[in-house]
Amino acid sequence: MKNRIELDFWAYPNEILNRMRREGVLCTVVDEASNHNVITLGWGQIGPFYHGHPVLAIAVTPQRHSWIFLEKVPEFVIAVPDDSLRKAVDLCGTISGRDADKFKASGLTPVESACVKAPSILECPINIECRIYAKVSPPHFLLTPEHRKAPVGYQHTIYFAEVLGTFGWEADCGHQDP
Repeated sequence: MKNRIELDFWAYPNEILNRMRREGVLCTVVDEASNHNVITLGWGQIGPFYHGHPVLAIAVTPQRHSWIFLEKVPEFVIAVPDDSLRKAVDLCGTISGRDADKFKASGLTPVESACVKAPSILECPINIECRIYAKVSPPHFLLTPEHRKAPVGYQHTIYFAEVLGTFGWEADCGHQDP
């Protein structure tokens, strides 16, 4: 088993944004009944500070299964994958949590987070635990003109969240192979 270690959020903005831009990052959510889901996101913004915490903004359309989770429990984890998780990231972006348990289907392991109810992902080297403090619901003018042409029910809600903690993993030193 791996031990959780605290990371400095500000050491990773370039990695987070590059992963979003290229293959996406994973976002975990939870509902009131403790059911969880994971979605691949390819857009986000990072900024300083909300009450001394970094800020992450994400956009999710109501058409996504995870949207109702965010509406009911305003917390999420951005799990930043490494290159070994490309297939899992692709799968989480192509199937719906309405139809399948994406954690099982992708081989990802949900683990309890330190600051939020949404799970972290054991296989991801960086897990950023966030609490939503504001949202902008459609119609709005924060997205591209192409997105604004879609019917309101298909337009993205933008969630602004404070980063409560950034965590990674170290190998358990309790067992050494000979």
